[in-house]
Amino acid sequence: MNNYKKHLPLLLTGVLACGSVSAAEVEPVTLKFAEWLPTTSFAIEYGANPFMEKVAELSDGQIQFDFYPAEQLGRGSESLTLLQTGVADIANVSPAYIPEKLPLSGVVELPEIVKNSCSAADSFYEMAQPGGAIYEAEFKRHHIRPLWVGNMGRYRILTNNSDISSLDDLNGLRMRTAGGPMTLTADALGSSPVTMQASDVLTSLSRGTLDGVYYPLRGILDYGLAPALDQLIPNFSVASFGLTYSISDRVWERLSQQQQNILVEAGRYAMQTYCDYVDNSEPEIIQTLEEEYGIAQVPLSDNDLEQAHANLEGVYDRWAEPLKARGLPTQEVIEGMQ
Repeated sequence: MNNYKKHLPLLLTGVLACGSVSAAEVEPVTLKFAEWLPTTSFAIEYGANPFMEKVAELSDGQIQFDFYPAEQLGRGSESLTLLQTGVADIANVSPAYIPEKLPLSGVVELPEIVKNSCSAADSFYEMAQPGGAIYEAEFKRHHIRPLWVGNMGRYRILTNNSDISSLDDLNGLRMRTAGGPMTLTADALGSSPVTMQASDVLTSLSRGTLDGVYYPLRGILDYGLAPALDQLIPNFSVASFGLTYSISDRVWERLSQQQQNILVEAGRYAMQTYCDYVDNSEPEIIQTLEEEYGIAQVPLSDNDLEQAHANLEGVYDRWAEPLKARGLPTQEVIEGMQ
């Protein structure tokens, strides 16, 4: 069953309790929406844009947005601050960029925990709503709540001017990671992790200060990285990257019940359109990278894959132990994602 349709009855419970929402009854409001991703991003095309369009449809245009993509209001690492200071009402808050503030939400970045974008998004969303383990431990104390969540699918290993015909060839390579648990993964595979935000990667590849990237495949196209890369490991995924499109409690609490219901329903709709794209687009993107940009597919051997999985066995514990010592429910969250 389509995940959006599966959850729709629960989403509309609040609406039905108050009677059917008529668009004419919705009070007009304009919300400032901050997005650090560029306008070319698939997360905007298949997530943010469908969200705003669905809100307009459900509210008959009474809920509008001032949309600021491409870091116009701030970088990805600043999104939480934008919400807390009132610079933005809704923002794409990405835990990997602020692991010191949302460490538990970094569960999405653990190796191979995201095998299917939609199921992973559903699992994270449930834990990130009031009463859920992630919300109660993290989002609540930062006074925000996710309207919808997503992930960038499976991260792959891509390099430039470096032969990666075997796992040993990763040793010492300077590989971009987004931070968080992905850094632990890079270290476990023998590469040298370099944490940086997506907008800085092309410059570093072009200057030769990076040997390659851990990156989502569609993101390679969105950020124009393809000309600076020449090899791809297609049969091994290293991590993922979480997106939480969140609204500040300050704004949420002053919205009417009708307005809140519309944002929740539109959020779940956008979550589904986005994850459907992520789950179904990878083969076509790999073909584009190979045929249009000459990025060669160099799969790991069965022996190398077995060794890679063995190297990553300790990453979960290395991530969980310091958080568990802080009283965070790491095991509950890991199990909730599986």
